[in-house]
Amino acid sequence: MTHRRHRDDCGDERVSKIVEKTWYFDSHGCERDHDRDRDCDCERCRPCPPGRPGRPTRPQGTSTGRLDEGGPLTKGDLDRPDVPGVWVGPRAELELPYLFMRANPADLGARPVVGPFWESPDIFILGGVAPALAPPVPPTLGDTAVAGEPNTIYAHVWNFGKAAANEVLVEFYWCNPALGITTSSVSLIAQTEMSLGAKSSGKSHALIKCPEAWTPTFVNGGHECLLVRVWDNPADLPGEPIFDASINRHVAQRNIHVVPAPDVHGHQLGGTRPALQQPVLMQVGPLYGAPATVAVERVAPSVVPWLQLRTGQRGVFPTMAAPTGVPTLSPPTAVGGGFPTIGGGAEQQVEGDDQHLAFTTSDDAPRPGEAHVYRVSAAQDGAVFGGYTIVIMG
Repeated sequence: MTHRRHRDDCGDERVSKIVEKTWYFDSHGCERDHDRDRDCDCERCRPCPPGRPGRPTRPQGTSTGRLDEGGPLTKGDLDRPDVPGVWVGPRAELELPYLFMRANPADLGARPVVGPFWESPDIFILGGVAPALAPPVPPTLGDTAVAGEPNTIYAHVWNFGKAAANEVLVEFYWCNPALGITTSSVSLIAQTEMSLGAKSSGKSHALIKCPEAWTPTFVNGGHECLLVRVWDNPADLPGEPIFDASINRHVAQRNIHVVPAPDVHGHQLGGTRPALQQPVLMQVGPLYGAPATVAVERVAPSVVPWLQLRTGQRGVFPTMAAPTGVPTLSPPTAVGGGFPTIGGGAEQQVEGDDQHLAFTTSDDAPRPGEAHVYRVSAAQDGAVFGGYTIVIMG
């Protein structure tokens, strides 16, 4: 809390202006849901079930209900020590910022996210252009990165809080394709700052450009993933788990691999070419002492809202290409040890850390205007903790 004091006529000091009071929480606290935080009843706020005993979750907390009593802030409110994990009311109703980035177009900040959380529509790329030459707003919203060349990243940040966010730190990261992201798997690209007004100000969301270029390497074909984290110092701290976009509203993930189909022009009538020229390696990530199920499914392009950015028209998606084969995942092997070429299937069981597997498909290449879309997900005890979407565009 920061405040100014002056003496009244009796010579006693009293508070003349309250600048800020911030409630902090530790590993036993809870940052409340935007829509469901009165009871903090979400599964992620409870202790982990036996199927995922050590996986980090959002801490649990309680509300004193003081906010519902109304009235002015009292001396007792100011003198009362901050208790970790105890709030005066629902987090989103406090006079604080409420920052987040969307996991999907309908996202209003509630966590955990329902459905895939790795297809954020709030992370954009301008491929092959360095930030110094990139405009403030990307000319297209569904662009993909160019391996071996500088690329510019943009983030669309929101504030649904009742107070302005004046010191927003925006952090841009990349990592190799992974199902489950931790501090050890991300690499910082750059940090920058911005400010946002309160939700009723008309200035509660804005686009910001990463000041440093991102140059994907040719490792794994240049198909890295992007992650952006936003937070306000000191009124809306990063929260926990630190890089889990399914639980933490401060984190957005773009694990989308878009690859053009091989050119089929000039092939003999009736000839085909495989849709994917080389497998895509994905690290499963730390499992925290419990096994994981990794599965792949074919989905229609229309169920991936992010693909609307690719077409540039709301409600317009690529046509689903006819299935002519099957998508498969290789059995897991240790990172650095390659991957087997036999024994693939739609689902694999993974035990132990530092494992990866490979995605491939026997589908034929899609025609122009068509697309094959596959979602790979990793789950423990039925709860999805990571995913990766692969789009092969005709």
